[in-house]
Amino acid sequence: MQVRRLLFASLLFAGCCWLPSVWAPASGRAFAQEENKKATKANPDDTETAIAELKKALKATEKELDATKKALNELKTGTADVKATATKVATLEKELAAATKTSTGLKADLAKLTADVNAVKAVSGDGKATAEKLVALEKGAEDSKKAAEGLKKDAEDLKKTAEKGAADAGSAATVGKERGDTAWMLVSSAFVLLMVPGLALFYGGMVRRKNVLATMMHSMAALAVVGVFWVTIGYALAFGPSVFKISALGATDGGLIGWSWDLVFLKGIEPGAKLPGYDIPVYLHVMFQGMFAIITPALISGAVAERIRFWPFCLFMLLWVTFVYCPLAHMVWAWDWFDTALPAAKRGGQAIGLLGKMGALDFAGGTVVHIAAGVAGLACCLVLGKRAGYPKQIAHPNSMVLTLLGAGLLWFGWFGFNGGSSVNSTGLSVSAFAATQVAAAAAGFAWMLVEWVHKGKPTALGLASGIVAGLVAVTPASGYVYMWGAALIGVAAAVICYIAVALKNVLGYDDSLDAFGVHGVGGFVGAVLTGVFCSQLIQPGSADGLLAYPVHRARLEAVTKDEGKLIKDATAAKDAAEKAAKDKEEATAAEIKALTDAKDAAEKAFNDAPVGKRDDQAKALTEAKDKLKEKTDDLAKVQDEAGLKADALKKLEDDKALLQPIIDKQDLDGKSAMSQLIIQTKAAVVSAVFAFVLSLVLVVVTQAVTLGNFKTSERSEAEGLDRTEHGEVGFDFSGATESVTVASTEPRAASAPRGNGRFEVLVAGVDAKELMEVWSRLCQPTDGTPDKDFVAVYPHVTTIRGTTFRCRDGNPDAVAKRLASLFTRLTKKPVTATKA
Repeated sequence: MQVRRLLFASLLFAGCCWLPSVWAPASGRAFAQEENKKATKANPDDTETAIAELKKALKATEKELDATKKALNELKTGTADVKATATKVATLEKELAAATKTSTGLKADLAKLTADVNAVKAVSGDGKATAEKLVALEKGAEDSKKAAEGLKKDAEDLKKTAEKGAADAGSAATVGKERGDTAWMLVSSAFVLLMVPGLALFYGGMVRRKNVLATMMHSMAALAVVGVFWVTIGYALAFGPSVFKISALGATDGGLIGWSWDLVFLKGIEPGAKLPGYDIPVYLHVMFQGMFAIITPALISGAVAERIRFWPFCLFMLLWVTFVYCPLAHMVWAWDWFDTALPAAKRGGQAIGLLGKMGALDFAGGTVVHIAAGVAGLACCLVLGKRAGYPKQIAHPNSMVLTLLGAGLLWFGWFGFNGGSSVNSTGLSVSAFAATQVAAAAAGFAWMLVEWVHKGKPTALGLASGIVAGLVAVTPASGYVYMWGAALIGVAAAVICYIAVALKNVLGYDDSLDAFGVHGVGGFVGAVLTGVFCSQLIQPGSADGLLAYPVHRARLEAVTKDEGKLIKDATAAKDAAEKAAKDKEEATAAEIKALTDAKDAAEKAFNDAPVGKRDDQAKALTEAKDKLKEKTDDLAKVQDEAGLKADALKKLEDDKALLQPIIDKQDLDGKSAMSQLIIQTKAAVVSAVFAFVLSLVLVVVTQAVTLGNFKTSERSEAEGLDRTEHGEVGFDFSGATESVTVASTEPRAASAPRGNGRFEVLVAGVDAKELMEVWSRLCQPTDGTPDKDFVAVYPHVTTIRGTTFRCRDGNPDAVAKRLASLFTRLTKKPVTATKA
């Protein structure tokens, strides 16, 4: 029994030991198979989903990176040259390069991950190992997805930074342009202001000494009188929206005068408000145009100098600026800057004045300033009459020094007058500046030559007059013509104005300082010749004149004929030259490298050799450099030829791009070569007639309002306007200590001859040219005995003008008798001389 129990216990123990060894592997295999089924069923799909999301994230990231690159390129090509922007571009480029590198790495990881998944799908065998590998791949996919999302966020931030940089660059460019334009216009305004004292000196030197101060006051007073008027209502009348319109001269609803209450003292304009279409404040435009309004009536005073009273002239200036200048400025220069019926963004794009709508070109005031002032001066001459003694008694200039100095200041200020009329600091202002310089120089030179031929000697007054004539004539054309055109305008103005000045005595009007002869005639010549020499290639908003019209059409026809054969041939020539340059570069690359290495070696040997003992090395180095230079020069020559061919092609393409729209618009508008010349002539005539008629009326009104006191009395004219109008003198040579001398109303005693011993002797019976030839010969040194009559009169003669001798001290009758005897003997003619 005990034995059986013991045997049963042994069997039970053995069974318990055997069963776990059998059950454990079976259950382990079953569990592993179950897990393998789960892994192979779920994990591959999840991994593929993660990979797809990763691809999508990478695609979005690449799109953001492309956008960022585009923003960076725009930032690089911006108009601003800002150091901070350049630094920001460099930083963004580095960040973009790093982001692109990371994106490339993620692409590689994604490709590897996809390959691993495909490999896992294809592998059969141990399910547990496969499941573990899939889990690892899924984790890698999740990490890559997070990295891609981070990269996408970085790319978005980078794009925002680049866009902000581009915006900052654009803002910096705008601010820089505004500051540059504003600075130039401020300087130009100051230049034009300087022309007023320049004009005062120019006129002051040409009158007699007793009238120099009064003449200068006419110009300087305009600064005060017109200066206040302009900011009060002048600018509103000239540049406000049109309130009176007519349809005439080919223009519809052309404005004659403007008005805006907001422009009265600029009360409706903020100081920082910009002039629509430009980058300058409205306040600055008011100041610049105000200088034109100031100097224009001052020009008129030259026509009636030495015979008008001061306070009536101030009244006339106010009337004239109101009824002549402001309407003309509106007709020519007014645009829709202040038209409240238009949105702010559309203002400044359309002329509203009659002559502006007609298409008249007046860059800086040929019609508004010079024609108007010149014909107004003529009207004043005709109404007020001549100076006492004119033309028999010659009025000699008191100081050509003042006149030349004034001409120089006018020339200097005219750079702002014309250059500033571009209302910006671009190439257009430079073109106007250059045209101004050339025209003035050409006119001064031409006037000297004409005078030299006509009178035998060039004079300082002639040079000054020629310079001003050239400046006047180029004023309307300065922003529309090339320099050669400006030179021809200057020459034409000098010749025509010289003739006009010479004819004033023949025609019988007393234009004291040639305001009409230089400004009126010169302005008309310049306005008309603008229609001959203007070109749209200088200012696209202008027109092609008589000369440019056929030239531009011929050029476009040459470029486009035969289906653009000229451009095709130039393209082929450029391609062939570039291929030749590339072939040459490849063919000589090895040789140039060898020569460069030889040169470097020779240079090293030279540097290593002891000083004073390296003649051979120096010679070898020189030879190596020469050989390298010879070879590189050959290559550079071929490359330069390719560059020239490329430049020629670009020139043809640029010509086509510029000329095609210009000619298309001309054909659309029905313009011909004569069109602009006709428009310019009409505008000049309209301006001249308008200014002349209204000026005549205003002179009569002023004379009536002042009870006939616009022109001074003969007594005051003889006394001198310095004393009678201002109670002082321009030049005090009397030695008195007081600065103010009051004119005496009592007749002077015979012992105190008028003019401090000065008198004039008129010579008759001989023309001025022959008289001057004889007198010049007498003034030359001689070995013989001088003529006794000449010796007797010479100490008393101060100046000679025509056939009038101005003398000082001595007995007038004795001097006259000696002069008659002198010229009768030497000219063999019956010459008489009488005291004036």
